[in-house]
Amino acid sequence: MSFEVSPLGASPYAASSVDRTQRASEGSQASFPRVAGSSAPPIPTEVWDQVDAAARLAENLHADGRAVRFDVHKLDGGVVASLVDENGGFLRPLLLDDVVDVGRLARQLGKEQ
Repeated sequence: MSFEVSPLGASPYAASSVDRTQRASEGSQASFPRVAGSSAPPIPTEVWDQVDAAARLAENLHADGRAVRFDVHKLDGGVVASLVDENGGFLRPLLLDDVVDVGRLARQLGKEQ
C-alpha cells in the first residue's frame, strides 16, 4: 500500500483556510473556533508554523516536479518515505526523521540541487 499527498483545492497542496485570528488566553497557543460540546485542546502556534513550513516545502517540491511518497514496508509493515518524480518514479529513499523535521528535509533537498 502506498499513498501520496494529493493536491487540494484550486492550488496544489492548498488546504482549506482556517481562522487563526482567535487566540487562546496563552500567547503561545492558537485554536480552532470552539464548537459547542467540543473538548479539543487548542493547537499551539508552533504546530501551525510547522504546518505552514510543510505546505511551502510541498509546493516547492511540486514546482520541481517531485513529491514525497509514503509506503508500507513489505517485510516489517513500517512506514517508509521516498522522494519521487512527477510520474511517481523512485528517486531516493528518505529517512522518516527527515520527513518529520520539515526544516531538515528542506535543507537536505536544497543540497541536492
